Amino acid sequence: MIDVAARAGVSPSTVSRALNNPGRLNSQTADHIRSLARSMGYPLPDHPPSRDATGPVMITFLVQDTSNGISSQILAGAQEALPEQGAVGIIEAGAELGRTEDLLEQLVGRTHGIILATDQVRAPTARRLGRHLPLVVLNRPMEGLPSVLPDASTGLAQALELLRRQGRRSIVYIASRVGAWSDRSRWESLQALSRVTRLECRRMGPVDPTVQGGRHAAAVLERQPPDAVVAYNDLIAAGVILGLQSKGITVPDRVGVLGFDNTMVAPVVKPAVATIRIPRRAIGHAAADILLGRKPETGQSRQQAALIAQLRKAGIPPVTEDRGALALPTSLIIRDSLGTLTSSALEGV
Repeated sequence: MIDVAARAGVSPSTVSRALNNPGRLNSQTADHIRSLARSMGYPLPDHPPSRDATGPVMITFLVQDTSNGISSQILAGAQEALPEQGAVGIIEAGAELGRTEDLLEQLVGRTHGIILATDQVRAPTARRLGRHLPLVVLNRPMEGLPSVLPDASTGLAQALELLRRQGRRSIVYIASRVGAWSDRSRWESLQALSRVTRLECRRMGPVDPTVQGGRHAAAVLERQPPDAVVAYNDLIAAGVILGLQSKGITVPDRVGVLGFDNTMVAPVVKPAVATIRIPRRAIGHAAADILLGRKPETGQSRQQAALIAQLRKAGIPPVTEDRGALALPTSLIIRDSLGTLTSSALEGV
Protein backbone atom coordinates (compact mmCIF):
# COMPACT_ATOMS: atom_id res chain seq x y z
CA MET A 1 0.00 0.00 0.00
CA ILE A 2 2.88 2.36 0.75
CA ASP A 3 4.43 1.72 -2.70
CA VAL A 4 1.12 2.26 -4.50
CA ALA A 5 0.39 5.37 -2.43
CA ALA A 6 3.74 6.91 -3.40
CA ARG A 7 3.07 6.24 -7.10
CA ALA A 8 -0.52 7.50 -6.95
CA GLY A 9 0.31 10.59 -4.89
CA VAL A 10 -2.15 9.68 -2.13
CA SER A 11 -1.91 8.44 1.45
CA PRO A 12 -1.62 4.74 2.35
CA SER A 13 -5.03 4.98 4.04
CA THR A 14 -6.58 6.10 0.73
CA VAL A 15 -5.03 3.08 -0.98
CA SER A 16 -6.47 0.88 1.76
CA ARG A 17 -9.91 2.33 1.10
CA ALA A 18 -9.58 1.70 -2.63
CA LEU A 19 -8.60 -1.93 -2.09
CA ASN A 20 -10.88 -2.84 0.80
CA ASN A 21 -13.79 -0.40 0.85
CA PRO A 22 -14.03 1.53 -2.45
CA GLY A 23 -17.52 2.76 -1.62
CA ARG A 24 -15.88 5.34 0.68
CA LEU A 25 -14.02 6.92 -2.27
CA ASN A 26 -14.85 8.61 -5.53
CA SER A 27 -15.30 5.72 -7.99
CA GLN A 28 -12.74 7.12 -10.47
CA THR A 29 -10.15 7.47 -7.70
CA ALA A 30 -10.76 3.93 -6.45
CA ASP A 31 -10.59 2.44 -9.95
CA HIS A 32 -7.40 4.37 -10.75
CA ILE A 33 -5.65 3.13 -7.61
CA ARG A 34 -6.70 -0.49 -8.17
CA SER A 35 -5.56 -0.32 -11.80
CA LEU A 36 -2.24 1.19 -10.75
CA ALA A 37 -1.72 -1.55 -8.14
CA ARG A 38 -2.24 -4.23 -10.79
CA SER A 39 0.19 -2.49 -13.17
CA MET A 40 2.82 -2.59 -10.42
CA GLY A 41 2.45 -6.36 -10.16
CA TYR A 42 0.20 -6.64 -7.11
CA PRO A 43 -2.53 -9.26 -7.70
CA LEU A 44 -6.06 -8.12 -6.78
CA PRO A 45 -9.42 -9.88 -6.99
CA ASP A 46 -11.22 -9.40 -10.31
CA HIS A 47 -14.21 -7.98 -8.44
CA PRO A 48 -13.57 -5.27 -5.85
CA PRO A 49 -15.38 -5.32 -2.52
CA SER A 50 -18.95 -4.08 -2.56
CA ARG A 51 -19.43 -0.32 -2.97
CA ASP A 52 -22.44 -0.42 -0.67
CA ALA A 53 -21.71 2.35 1.83
CA THR A 54 -25.00 2.26 3.65
CA GLY A 55 -23.65 0.56 6.75
CA PRO A 56 -22.40 2.46 9.79
CA VAL A 57 -18.84 3.77 9.86
CA MET A 58 -17.01 2.93 13.07
CA ILE A 59 -13.51 4.21 13.80
CA THR A 60 -11.37 3.75 16.92
CA PHE A 61 -9.58 6.51 18.81
CA LEU A 62 -6.74 5.34 21.08
CA VAL A 63 -5.50 7.86 23.68
CA GLN A 64 -3.24 7.77 26.70
CA ASP A 65 -5.53 9.61 29.12
CA THR A 66 -9.21 10.55 28.83
CA SER A 67 -9.33 12.67 31.99
CA ASN A 68 -7.51 15.81 30.85
CA GLY A 69 -10.14 17.21 28.47
CA ILE A 70 -7.70 17.27 25.56
CA SER A 71 -8.87 14.01 24.02
CA SER A 72 -12.51 15.14 24.07
CA GLN A 73 -11.71 17.99 21.66
CA ILE A 74 -10.04 15.63 19.19
CA LEU A 75 -12.92 13.18 19.57
CA ALA A 76 -15.48 15.89 18.80
CA GLY A 77 -13.61 16.89 15.64
CA ALA A 78 -13.39 13.28 14.45
CA GLN A 79 -17.10 12.73 15.08
CA GLU A 80 -17.95 15.83 13.04
CA ALA A 81 -16.14 14.37 10.03
CA LEU A 82 -18.09 11.10 10.04
CA PRO A 83 -21.34 10.51 8.14
CA GLU A 84 -24.63 10.46 10.03
CA GLN A 85 -24.35 6.72 10.68
CA GLY A 86 -20.78 7.02 11.93
CA ALA A 87 -19.37 6.80 15.43
CA VAL A 88 -15.99 7.00 17.15
CA GLY A 89 -15.09 4.54 19.88
CA ILE A 90 -12.52 5.77 22.41
CA ILE A 91 -10.03 3.45 24.11
CA GLU A 92 -7.58 4.44 26.85
CA ALA A 93 -4.16 2.85 26.52
CA GLY A 94 -3.22 0.58 29.38
CA ALA A 95 -0.06 0.74 31.46
CA GLU A 96 1.27 -2.42 29.80
CA LEU A 97 2.53 -1.81 26.28
CA GLY A 98 2.04 -5.40 25.14
CA ARG A 99 -1.58 -5.50 26.26
CA THR A 100 -2.39 -2.27 24.39
CA GLU A 101 -0.79 -3.55 21.19
CA ASP A 102 -2.62 -6.88 21.47
CA LEU A 103 -5.90 -5.00 21.75
CA LEU A 104 -5.17 -3.05 18.59
CA GLU A 105 -4.35 -6.25 16.70
CA GLN A 106 -7.79 -7.60 17.65
CA LEU A 107 -9.47 -4.55 16.09
CA VAL A 108 -8.44 -5.53 12.56
CA GLY A 109 -11.64 -6.35 10.70
CA ARG A 110 -13.79 -4.79 13.43
CA THR A 111 -13.16 -1.09 12.78
CA HIS A 112 -12.88 1.10 9.70
CA GLY A 113 -9.68 2.67 10.99
CA ILE A 114 -7.65 3.79 14.00
CA ILE A 115 -6.64 7.25 15.19
CA LEU A 116 -3.49 6.70 17.25
CA ALA A 117 -3.03 9.49 19.81
CA THR A 118 -0.57 7.93 22.23
CA ASP A 119 3.12 7.07 22.34
CA GLN A 120 2.11 3.78 23.97
CA VAL A 121 2.36 1.92 20.64
CA ARG A 122 5.66 1.10 18.96
CA ALA A 123 6.30 2.23 15.38
CA PRO A 124 6.70 -1.33 13.97
CA THR A 125 3.34 -2.31 15.45
CA ALA A 126 1.66 0.78 14.05
CA ARG A 127 3.13 0.16 10.58
CA ARG A 128 2.02 -3.47 10.67
CA LEU A 129 -1.52 -2.42 11.56
CA GLY A 130 -1.40 0.20 8.82
CA ARG A 131 -0.97 -2.56 6.23
CA HIS A 132 -4.32 -4.07 7.21
CA LEU A 133 -6.54 -1.07 7.89
CA PRO A 134 -6.42 2.74 7.67
CA LEU A 135 -4.43 4.25 10.54
CA VAL A 136 -3.52 7.87 11.31
CA VAL A 137 -0.96 8.92 13.93
CA LEU A 138 -1.41 12.13 15.94
CA ASN A 139 1.26 14.36 17.48
CA ARG A 140 4.29 12.55 16.07
CA PRO A 141 5.40 11.84 12.49
CA MET A 142 5.87 8.19 11.60
CA GLU A 143 7.49 7.20 8.31
CA GLY A 144 5.16 5.19 6.10
CA LEU A 145 1.97 6.29 7.89
CA PRO A 146 -0.13 9.45 7.60
CA SER A 147 0.04 11.77 10.59
CA VAL A 148 -1.57 15.01 11.78
CA LEU A 149 0.62 17.35 13.82
CA PRO A 150 0.40 20.75 15.50
CA ASP A 151 2.86 23.32 14.18
CA ALA A 152 4.19 25.07 17.29
CA SER A 153 6.05 27.71 15.28
CA THR A 154 2.96 29.75 14.33
CA GLY A 155 1.73 30.32 17.89
CA LEU A 156 5.28 30.82 19.18
CA ALA A 157 6.01 33.39 16.46
CA GLN A 158 3.13 35.51 17.77
CA ALA A 159 4.28 35.07 21.37
CA LEU A 160 7.92 35.98 20.70
CA GLU A 161 6.93 39.06 18.74
CA LEU A 162 4.87 40.20 21.72
CA LEU A 163 7.75 39.53 24.10
CA ARG A 164 10.16 41.42 21.86
CA ARG A 165 7.89 44.45 21.72
CA GLN A 166 7.55 44.35 25.49
CA GLY A 167 11.32 44.73 25.69
CA ARG A 168 12.02 41.23 27.02
CA ARG A 169 15.27 39.67 25.84
CA SER A 170 15.86 36.34 27.62
CA ILE A 171 13.69 33.20 27.49
CA VAL A 172 13.95 29.85 29.27
CA TYR A 173 12.14 26.81 27.85
CA ILE A 174 11.12 24.22 30.46
CA ALA A 175 11.16 20.77 28.90
CA SER A 176 8.99 17.76 29.80
CA ARG A 177 9.87 14.20 30.74
CA VAL A 178 7.06 12.90 28.49
CA GLY A 179 5.74 13.70 25.02
CA ALA A 180 9.12 13.29 23.32
CA TRP A 181 8.20 14.53 19.84
CA SER A 182 5.99 17.39 21.07
CA ASP A 183 8.68 18.53 23.49
CA ARG A 184 11.39 18.42 20.83
CA SER A 185 9.31 20.23 18.20
CA ARG A 186 8.39 23.03 20.62
CA TRP A 187 11.99 23.53 21.68
CA GLU A 188 13.32 23.45 18.10
CA SER A 189 10.69 25.94 16.95
CA LEU A 190 11.53 28.23 19.87
CA GLN A 191 15.25 28.04 19.08
CA ALA A 192 14.73 28.88 15.41
CA LEU A 193 12.39 31.77 16.19
CA SER A 194 14.73 33.13 18.87
CA ARG A 195 17.53 33.39 16.32
CA VAL A 196 15.29 35.35 13.94
CA THR A 197 13.98 37.69 16.67
CA ARG A 198 17.43 37.97 18.32
CA LEU A 199 16.22 36.83 21.72
CA GLU A 200 18.37 34.82 24.12
CA CYS A 201 17.00 31.33 24.61
CA ARG A 202 18.06 28.37 26.75
CA ARG A 203 16.52 25.08 27.81
CA MET A 204 16.17 23.62 31.29
CA GLY A 205 14.76 20.36 32.59
CA PRO A 206 13.20 18.05 31.81
CA VAL A 207 10.66 18.11 34.63
CA ASP A 208 7.43 16.22 35.24
CA PRO A 209 4.60 17.75 33.15
CA THR A 210 2.72 18.76 36.33
CA VAL A 211 2.22 21.77 38.60
CA GLN A 212 4.80 20.29 40.96
CA GLY A 213 7.24 19.99 38.06
CA GLY A 214 6.74 23.69 37.40
CA ARG A 215 7.39 24.53 41.06
CA HIS A 216 10.67 22.60 40.93
CA ALA A 217 11.67 24.60 37.84
CA ALA A 218 10.75 27.87 39.58
CA ALA A 219 13.04 26.99 42.50
CA VAL A 220 15.96 26.93 40.06
CA LEU A 221 14.86 29.99 38.10
CA GLU A 222 14.44 32.21 41.18
CA ARG A 223 18.24 32.53 41.51
CA GLN A 224 18.52 34.24 38.11
CA PRO A 225 15.05 34.85 36.65
CA PRO A 226 14.80 35.26 32.85
CA ASP A 227 12.54 37.83 31.23
CA ALA A 228 10.14 35.10 30.11
CA VAL A 229 9.43 31.38 30.54
CA VAL A 230 7.93 29.10 27.89
CA ALA A 231 6.73 25.88 29.52
CA TYR A 232 6.00 22.58 27.77
CA ASN A 233 2.39 22.72 28.97
CA ASP A 234 -0.06 24.75 31.04
CA LEU A 235 0.46 22.68 34.18
CA ILE A 236 4.18 23.38 34.27
CA ALA A 237 3.46 27.05 33.53
CA ALA A 238 0.99 27.20 36.44
CA GLY A 239 3.60 25.68 38.77
CA VAL A 240 6.19 28.23 37.62
CA ILE A 241 3.79 31.11 38.33
CA LEU A 242 2.95 29.81 41.81
CA GLY A 243 6.59 29.06 42.62
CA LEU A 244 7.97 32.41 41.46
CA GLN A 245 5.28 34.45 43.17
CA SER A 246 5.85 32.60 46.44
CA LYS A 247 9.39 34.02 46.32
CA GLY A 248 8.25 37.56 45.58
CA ILE A 249 9.02 37.43 41.83
CA THR A 250 6.01 38.98 40.14
CA VAL A 251 4.34 37.60 37.02
CA PRO A 252 4.18 39.14 34.46
CA ASP A 253 5.93 42.34 35.61
CA ARG A 254 9.27 40.62 36.25
CA VAL A 255 8.80 37.35 34.36
CA GLY A 256 6.31 36.62 31.60
CA VAL A 257 5.03 33.03 31.50
CA LEU A 258 3.62 31.09 28.55
CA GLY A 259 2.18 27.56 28.48
CA PHE A 260 0.92 25.16 25.83
CA ASP A 261 -2.40 23.36 25.22
CA ASN A 262 -5.04 25.86 26.47
CA THR A 263 -6.28 23.39 29.06
CA MET A 264 -8.91 24.07 31.73
CA VAL A 265 -6.27 25.00 34.32
CA ALA A 266 -4.95 27.94 32.27
CA PRO A 267 -7.68 30.54 32.96
CA VAL A 268 -8.14 29.71 36.67
CA VAL A 269 -4.57 30.40 37.82
CA LYS A 270 -3.83 33.91 39.16
CA PRO A 271 -2.58 35.45 36.91
CA ALA A 272 -4.25 33.40 34.17
CA VAL A 273 -1.84 31.44 31.99
CA ALA A 274 -1.19 32.74 28.48
CA THR A 275 -0.95 29.73 26.22
CA ILE A 276 -0.47 28.32 22.74
CA ARG A 277 -3.74 26.80 21.52
CA ILE A 278 -3.44 23.46 19.75
CA PRO A 279 -6.26 23.08 17.14
CA ARG A 280 -7.33 19.71 18.53
CA ARG A 281 -10.82 19.74 17.06
CA ALA A 282 -9.36 20.40 13.60
CA ILE A 283 -6.75 17.68 14.20
CA GLY A 284 -9.49 15.14 14.97
CA HIS A 285 -11.52 16.21 11.94
CA ALA A 286 -8.52 15.96 9.63
CA ALA A 287 -7.56 12.53 11.00
CA ALA A 288 -11.06 11.17 10.34
CA ASP A 289 -11.03 12.70 6.84
CA ILE A 290 -7.81 10.84 6.08
CA LEU A 291 -9.22 7.56 7.40
CA LEU A 292 -12.23 8.00 5.10
CA GLY A 293 -10.02 8.72 2.09
CA ARG A 294 -11.02 12.37 1.82
CA LYS A 295 -8.93 15.49 1.45
CA PRO A 296 -8.54 16.67 5.05
CA GLU A 297 -9.95 19.99 6.20
CA THR A 298 -7.30 22.13 7.90
CA GLY A 299 -9.31 25.12 9.12
CA GLN A 300 -6.33 27.32 8.23
CA SER A 301 -7.15 31.02 7.97
CA ARG A 302 -5.65 33.48 5.49
CA GLN A 303 -3.73 35.15 8.29
CA GLN A 304 -2.24 31.82 9.35
CA ALA A 305 -1.32 30.92 5.77
CA ALA A 306 0.40 34.31 5.41
CA LEU A 307 2.27 33.82 8.70
CA ILE A 308 3.48 30.37 7.63
CA ALA A 309 4.74 31.85 4.36
CA GLN A 310 6.64 34.54 6.31
CA LEU A 311 8.18 31.95 8.61
CA ARG A 312 9.41 29.84 5.70
CA LYS A 313 10.83 32.96 4.02
CA ALA A 314 12.66 33.78 7.27
CA GLY A 315 14.21 30.31 7.30
CA ILE A 316 11.99 28.71 9.94
CA PRO A 317 11.67 25.08 8.79
CA PRO A 318 8.42 23.10 8.73
CA VAL A 319 7.65 21.01 11.79
CA THR A 320 8.61 17.86 9.86
CA GLU A 321 9.88 16.91 6.43
CA ASP A 322 7.70 13.78 6.36
CA ARG A 323 5.58 13.95 3.21
CA GLY A 324 2.84 11.92 4.87
CA ALA A 325 2.38 14.48 7.65
CA LEU A 326 -0.21 17.23 7.79
CA ALA A 327 0.78 20.13 10.07
CA LEU A 328 -1.95 22.44 11.43
CA PRO A 329 -1.12 25.92 12.74
CA THR A 330 -1.28 26.84 16.43
CA SER A 331 -2.26 30.24 17.82
CA LEU A 332 -1.48 32.48 20.79
CA ILE A 333 -4.05 33.16 23.51
CA ILE A 334 -2.94 36.23 25.45
CA ARG A 335 -3.71 36.20 29.17
CA ASP A 336 -2.36 38.03 32.21
CA SER A 337 0.75 35.86 32.76
CA LEU A 338 2.30 37.24 29.58
CA GLY A 339 1.34 40.86 30.09
CA THR A 340 -0.50 43.00 27.61
CA LEU A 341 0.25 45.35 24.79
CA THR A 342 -1.91 47.23 22.34
CA SER A 343 -3.37 45.26 19.44
CA SER A 344 -0.71 46.79 17.19
CA ALA A 345 1.82 44.56 18.93
CA LEU A 346 0.91 41.66 16.72
CA GLU A 347 0.51 43.57 13.45
CA GLY A 348 2.70 42.20 10.71
CA VAL A 349 3.47 38.97 12.58
